[in-house]
Amino acid sequence: MRNSVQLATRSLNLLCVFGLLCTTHLSLLIPIVHAQTLNQIGIDQTQAIQRQRVAVLDFDFADTGSVNFANLFGGASPAQGVSNLITNALVKDGSYSVIERSKIDDILQEQNLGASGRIDPETAAQIGRVLGVDAVVIGAVTQFNIEANNSGSGFCVFGVCSAKQKSRAIVQINARLVSTTTAEILAATQGKGEVDKKSKALNVSGIYHESKHADPETLLSAATEIAVNEITREIIASASKVTTAASFIPNVNAVVADVTNNLVTINKGQEAGLKTGMKISIERVAKEIKDPETGKTLRALTSPIGTIELIEVGQGFATGKIAVGAGIKRGDMAKAGQ
Repeated sequence: MRNSVQLATRSLNLLCVFGLLCTTHLSLLIPIVHAQTLNQIGIDQTQAIQRQRVAVLDFDFADTGSVNFANLFGGASPAQGVSNLITNALVKDGSYSVIERSKIDDILQEQNLGASGRIDPETAAQIGRVLGVDAVVIGAVTQFNIEANNSGSGFCVFGVCSAKQKSRAIVQINARLVSTTTAEILAATQGKGEVDKKSKALNVSGIYHESKHADPETLLSAATEIAVNEITREIIASASKVTTAASFIPNVNAVVADVTNNLVTINKGQEAGLKTGMKISIERVAKEIKDPETGKTLRALTSPIGTIELIEVGQGFATGKIAVGAGIKRGDMAKAGQ
């Protein structure tokens, strides 16, 4: 009996030791798993932050008046409809961070900038800088119509004639992806959609009656979707080009407008291609070389006194925190990309 009690006691002790070891290992393992989870969250957040920002402006469209598209895009024109479809496709893909249309309209209105009519790459880049994006999608709807073709084949019985008709919707779109930093065209693409549908028509005493009517709106909608898909594939494939162009630092000469504590504000911003995160060299004029005849300054020799990192960029200004240096004051030169 005594041996049985001793055996039970030893078994209980072993279980307690095993439980203690398991608890210890589990307590060591939990922080590791937690750290890995946090690291993964950090990686996912970094990847999300690294997505380049893009805006899709209204496409150019010359209305021929041959097609009634009032209900096709919810009352919007094909120019706005195509822009919205491209925006939705880019959002769904997730390669870019796409700015909302309402925000585009608000900023353009606030800055008194027009986005109607044909927009060249330089103008698109300027608008994109105001919007604070890395690239802008612009383009034109060059074809948006229905073609009807009577085959001529058919038969007539007692004055009632049958003929075959084929309706074809054709939508063609040209698009360009423009860097807001360099105004460079990063991608130029064309999308074309064609959708056919046959129908039968009866001619009774000179009046045509169609059966299985080919709805023009349905055909145009399908053709537009095909064209937009071709466009967005090319834009998505060019995401790496946008990233490369966004890392380019433009040549900018600005002047320090204000120094408050550790913050320095300069007199140039989005319109000059500046973006948050850029390093700006702060320099002081050491000597001015002047024309002996006119007294005009030919050249200003400067010496570096510090560096700031931009944390806020707006229209006509940029603010950065001092990374290196001291004694920066109003009137000093601010230089980037040099």
